[in-house]
Amino acid sequence: MKKMKSKREGLERKFRNDRIRIDTRMNEILPGQDVEPEILHEAMRYSSLDGGKRIRGLLCLWTHHICGNRYQEAALNASSALEFLHAYTLIHDDLPSMDDDDIRRGKSSCHIKYSPAIAILAGDALQALAFETLASIKSVPAEYLLGAIRTMANSGGSRHLVGGQAADIRLEGTEPSAEKVEFIHLNKTAELIAASMEIGAIISEGNTEKSKRLRKAGIMAGLAFQIVDDLLDLEGNQNIVGKQLRKDSARGKITYPSVYGPEKSREKAESLISEASRLVGDNGPAGLIDYIFDLIINRIH
Repeated sequence: MKKMKSKREGLERKFRNDRIRIDTRMNEILPGQDVEPEILHEAMRYSSLDGGKRIRGLLCLWTHHICGNRYQEAALNASSALEFLHAYTLIHDDLPSMDDDDIRRGKSSCHIKYSPAIAILAGDALQALAFETLASIKSVPAEYLLGAIRTMANSGGSRHLVGGQAADIRLEGTEPSAEKVEFIHLNKTAELIAASMEIGAIISEGNTEKSKRLRKAGIMAGLAFQIVDDLLDLEGNQNIVGKQLRKDSARGKITYPSVYGPEKSREKAESLISEASRLVGDNGPAGLIDYIFDLIINRIH
């Protein structure tokens, strides 16, 4: 029992420390808010630095760790790039023309704090910064870096992240179905989590069978993440979750609970996390990836 407690405490400490490392690197990369145009850079920093568990960045960093940990500084920059890309998606998702959310990470959304126009531009600039950050890595073989850039570009485009958001908007108010919810959640949410794990592996050892397997694990973990989000929208506490809740059903959003019901959705999320863990296999002596998978699923317990 003491050994298990000590292991858990060690993982919690590493989780906190590596979050700080990612935040510190992001702060170093972002333009200062005194750099022209100040309001744009302030909005970028406001939306990307303050808050967030850094799940995607940590999955990249820790997947790199279990794949050999060969290029630690490169992995840290890749983790920061993924968090910039994620911040851009959140800014745009919250816009009045999209999901129309006024609260994000327990504070005003970017368009409320600044304006919709500045929020759009801050999101655009963060997306560009994500690719600049990834492309500026110099310490890894060129083919590894090209593979990582290609993976992030593919994930962020019309066939995945942006396409998932478009489908989410277009299908509002339509009859829920398993096919619709799978398409939206696979692309809007699961894809970036999968890309985070895949990029962590590619930065370490290139595009291998292992990186492909880890990508599959990320897809399953990402689906579980979104199912948990759907359940939290129904059952969660807004003060804990940090965003407005009970909006999905009011807007006719297609969610896992709207298709399968809460109980089957919960079972599905747990099954997906279990299978993702099986696919990862050996995830280091400390159980790094399983720790994040536990964080994902335990938000509903």
